[in-house]
Amino acid sequence: MEKSRVPKGYRLPALDDELRRARIRREATLIGEARKAGVSTPILYDIDLVGNRLVMEFVDGPTAKAVLDRGGRPASDACRKIGDAIARLHRADIVHGDLTTSNMILRDGRLVLIDFSLGEKTSSLEAKGVDLRLLKEALTAAHARGSEYLASVARAYRRGYPRAAEVLAKAKEIEERGRYT
Repeated sequence: MEKSRVPKGYRLPALDDELRRARIRREATLIGEARKAGVSTPILYDIDLVGNRLVMEFVDGPTAKAVLDRGGRPASDACRKIGDAIARLHRADIVHGDLTTSNMILRDGRLVLIDFSLGEKTSSLEAKGVDLRLLKEALTAAHARGSEYLASVARAYRRGYPRAAEVLAKAKEIEERGRYT
């Protein structure tokens, strides 16, 4: 699978090229760091900084969104895997930046996280709280049992990340502020 960053006509070409190159480099780095942290991600085959593209493995399987929509035991298992994956990311100081159930694919019983294009490497509790706040919004907006799913994700997250209570409190604070940054 190929992921390209297309030029933005409203930017100066030299600036646009440098921004696209930096974003490709950052996404590739985050994918590699996430794998080192024990999170399943697509395998990168090529990082083309001239063409501003990543060539990576195609991940076949249903999205977590589809699995959660069907409910039952597979949905419960998926929630546990989601919480565990986020805990692994946050322990490694990786913020995904777009934690929606459409960016999670279940392949052969494993959760694979995709699309790290909005991610960053940071120890910031605020950034990690934003990650969880976005996931909460995605779960409760897209799934009838979203609150139940969120509680299951949070249980697994707490088991896997020593600072989970702080991040969950920060996510609640962010929600109460009514803004995400």
